[in-house]
Amino acid sequence: MRKRIETRLQKLQLREGYVVKMQAKCRGLLARRDAASIRSARLDLRPWTIALQSQIRGLLLRRAWNTYLRRVKGNTASVTLIQARARGFLERRRYKGLKGALRSSKFSVVGLQAIARAKISRRTHKEAVKVLQQPTMQVSWLALQAQGRGALVRRNIGTLLHNLDNTEPCIVGFQSHCRAALLRRRVRGQLQKLDDAEDVITRIQSMFRAILARRRLLGLIRALRQAVPTITGLQALARARLGRQRHIAMNKAFAQTAVVTSVAGVQTLARAALTRKKLQQQSKQLRFVMPDVVGLQSFCRGVLVRDIYRAWRDHLHNSHDAATFLQALIRGAMERQKYKAKLAYFQANLQKVVKIQSLFRAKEQREQYRQLTMGTNVTAGTIKNFVHLLDDSEADFEEEIAMERLRKRVVERIRENQALETEVSELDVRIALVVQNVKSFEDLIKARRHRGDSTASHAAKSSILAAHGDPFSGSSSLDHATKRRLELYQQLFYLLQTKSDYFARLFFHLTRADIPEKTLRMTERVVLTIFGYGQDRREDFLLLQLLKVFRPSSYLIL
Repeated sequence: MRKRIETRLQKLQLREGYVVKMQAKCRGLLARRDAASIRSARLDLRPWTIALQSQIRGLLLRRAWNTYLRRVKGNTASVTLIQARARGFLERRRYKGLKGALRSSKFSVVGLQAIARAKISRRTHKEAVKVLQQPTMQVSWLALQAQGRGALVRRNIGTLLHNLDNTEPCIVGFQSHCRAALLRRRVRGQLQKLDDAEDVITRIQSMFRAILARRRLLGLIRALRQAVPTITGLQALARARLGRQRHIAMNKAFAQTAVVTSVAGVQTLARAALTRKKLQQQSKQLRFVMPDVVGLQSFCRGVLVRDIYRAWRDHLHNSHDAATFLQALIRGAMERQKYKAKLAYFQANLQKVVKIQSLFRAKEQREQYRQLTMGTNVTAGTIKNFVHLLDDSEADFEEEIAMERLRKRVVERIRENQALETEVSELDVRIALVVQNVKSFEDLIKARRHRGDSTASHAAKSSILAAHGDPFSGSSSLDHATKRRLELYQQLFYLLQTKSDYFARLFFHLTRADIPEKTLRMTERVVLTIFGYGQDRREDFLLLQLLKVFRPSSYLIL
């Protein structure tokens, strides 16, 4: 048995490489099976996890939003009061400046108004004389102008759609590149997290391999213990067969008749008989002590198996550094392969990357320049980049002042033109009424003079507004409800100026619906009046923001 065990151990030592490879393959198969089961379990739990996460995020967002709303509602009264006081202070200061400017330019304004009224009266008189002397068919210039504006709007919209169709592939490509960059950044972050947890994963794998090796060794020991009775019975059967063969051979030898002619032959027979007696006695003793021998054999086998297990355990512990180094080499080779693949992809798409970088730098420069020209809190880097543009001279300052003057002049001309258009439209209506009702020209002049008196017209308008229930048409002193209503109107105008979405939606519906020309003109006048014709910097900026939000609506104002 010792020889057999030694022979088996030598065979196992010779085949140790194959056994180690087989064990490694088995461990890999078990690890892959465990990983597949874990992955399937995680995939089964993924929809539930996503739903739970979405509910938790929604709960946290609703809680934060409710907190924010409570904070805003708690500070609404103070904020509204501060805003009202600030608006009142600004309005009073603006009114004082306007009043001072009007007082200083009172004589020039009165003279200019007189000249303008005289010129308008002469022009009205000439047009009325021509119309009354030469009866002609009146052409609908308003419809023609509306058709012209519609054609211009449709042409501009067609050009805009064509430009968008031409730039659509570039935009789609840029979006795909951005998505790819975000995905690569996410994968890079996940790989970095896995690299940080590499030591923990390696320890877990080593622990799993040790557990699997111990389970395999315990299974082998149990199998050997279960096979001990079978091996012992097989040995007993072999010995019994050998004994029967010797007994049969001996009987055959005794059955043969022969003459003993020598003493040596008799002695050999005697010795054989004595040996057979000793063998029988020894076999009886062995049969008697066979349970003790079997126990001793099992103990020896256990000692040998434990020695093999300790040797294998020591070998695993001694080879831990080598296995770790081999794993590090394999990971390094895999990372180098990934890096080479990424480098090849980057070199293949180098032109696209350069183009995207140039576009991003151009956008960043534009944003910095816009912040420098229009922002309030400009960063030091932006000022450093555009420090050469900050060296303005007196000529630049004078040009800016001249531009402001021209802007004010343009706004004044726009107001004058709109006032003239309004008066022309009213005069057209009055002329039509004169023709229709056969009124005299003297009544028209009287109505015009009556309308020219600003104080009387203002009083008439105030009386009409008071008759229709206008709360702001009375005296200067207002009650609490009227003041509150005035504050609400101020807030309404402030929202209409700052929130461009309302006017954008209005202009969108006006462009889509069939609206009369008179309504469109009235809308233009209301919008320009709300934004103060862009005379102030703030109102000019807000008007530009409105045009930026919905560009097709700008054609109504233009």
